[in-house]
This record gives sequence, structure tokens and C-alpha cells, in this order.
Amino acid sequence: MRKLKEIFLGKDKQNPGVDDPGNIFVYKSKEDISTIIVTILGVNPDFLEEIIVTTKRKLPGKSDRLIYLTDNPDFTIFRRHGVIFEYLPPLVEQRLHAADMPWQAYLRERWGLLLAKWRPRRVLAYGTTIDSFLAAAPTASVRKTPDVPRS
Repeated sequence: MRKLKEIFLGKDKQNPGVDDPGNIFVYKSKEDISTIIVTILGVNPDFLEEIIVTTKRKLPGKSDRLIYLTDNPDFTIFRRHGVIFEYLPPLVEQRLHAADMPWQAYLRERWGLLLAKWRPRRVLAYGTTIDSFLAAAPTASVRKTPDVPRS
């Protein structure tokens, strides 16, 4: 009986500051962010600054994100400009280690992963295109085993 009195008199109310876990809230979703991958493969390092400045100024809209794909092992310029970048080893390094790595397969898989990760709306190429870069990668070679005398 006492419980009924508390309910009717309002003494058994929940704290109004605590949300009911069954409530549904609808929030306005953010605008979709579109991504533009800017490939700068085989580009002379002296031109990187100009490319980054130009693309940052002219390309991105409010909801665009630029991703730079480079084969330049010096990341200083990208860090100085605060841009997002991805790296692929240059052809010189690939050729140096051609016997140790199936470069074409690796680079094609890496490119596929980058496309899945960033889902670009557009790919813009400075220097070598990504297709030419992938095709120029050394093909898988069979490693020669050293001649060992058999006993």
C-alpha cells in the first residue's frame, strides 16, 4: 500500500537527469568526406613543394581530403605541410631487391589496399601514373641457390 502512495504522490519518480536507455536519439550525420589521391611517383623532389601547395590551394572543397602517394623516401616536405601521405618504394629500390621480393604482386596488392582504405573519388597523377609505376615493377624472379657440393 505504501508503494502505491509513493507512486501516486510522485515520490517514486526517476531522476529526470538520467536518460531512459530505451530512448532513441536521431543526430544529423556529417557530410560525406570525399578523397582525392594525388600520385607523385617519379617526381623530382624539387617540385614536391609546388605540387603540394598548388593542390592544397586549388583542389579540396569543404569535404575533400587529399592523400599524397609518393615514392620519395624523404617525408620532411609532407610533414612540414601537415598532409596525409602514403609511400611506395621507388623503382631503384625495387630493382636493388628484385631477387628478394615479388614486387609486382606486392605493389598491386598494396595499391588495392590503398583504394579500399581511402575509397578515392578521383586519382590525380603528377609524374608517372600508378598503372605505369605498377607495370615497371620488377617481375618475380626465381632465386638461384648457391652451388653446394653434394656429398
